[in-house]
Amino acid sequence: MPSKEVAKKETAISPFVIFNTEIAAIREAMVTNVGDEGITAGDFERIKVPAGGGTAWTVQGLDGEDLVKELSGIIIAWRDTRAYWRVPMEESDGNMPPDCFSLDARTGTGTPGGNCHKCDLAKFGSDPKGDAQACKLVRQLFLVREDNLLPEIVNLPPSSVKPARQYFLRLASKAVPCYSLITKIGLEKTKNNQGIAYARAVLTSGGRLTPAQAQRVKEYAAMIEPFLKAAPAVPVAKDVAEATDGEVV
Repeated sequence: MPSKEVAKKETAISPFVIFNTEIAAIREAMVTNVGDEGITAGDFERIKVPAGGGTAWTVQGLDGEDLVKELSGIIIAWRDTRAYWRVPMEESDGNMPPDCFSLDARTGTGTPGGNCHKCDLAKFGSDPKGDAQACKLVRQLFLVREDNLLPEIVNLPPSSVKPARQYFLRLASKAVPCYSLITKIGLEKTKNNQGIAYARAVLTSGGRLTPAQAQRVKEYAAMIEPFLKAAPAVPVAKDVAEATDGEVV
């Protein structure tokens, strides 16, 4: 990947509303609009990789759904999760909660539960339909796009976890925290060994934030963190619908 992805040149990022809104005002808007029940990670909008090798993201706007070729925003947090469904995804309506899940990809809750690293369902080849894992690994990115004051959850299925890891490692090798730059997430169409088309996420840099902007994002992330931890954002079956079409990660 070209070194310009993490170039030292700083970019002016004026369109992001979080830089033009005080943290206290964001918190007040959340409390005012949500009320006493509060807000949790499960309430945030979700964005998933499209099925069938589609190369456009479906995002929710005020007037309905929009199609965009590329997501652009700031990753304020991320986590690897795991989810297992006993019933095959094609036999469900896509909204079925998992029989077992883990919010840290380490300890599972449900059936069978326990240590994810030692679980047979997390081994490659455990999926009855191929070489993949029966328990799906999903990376959740908490992405703040320029027009929004709240993050959206981008669910990356197994076939997109490896490129995401590589992108984060490239950032780490340059001592660039993920919250200190804009990340662009595109989609590329590819095929597995059986010739089945699927879409894979492609992450690149959209420019560095200024030190002041990066500091504002840190403050924003600290304000949002309790809401991210307040309740799980457990993937549903349709969030990882392409998992069986991807490659081994």
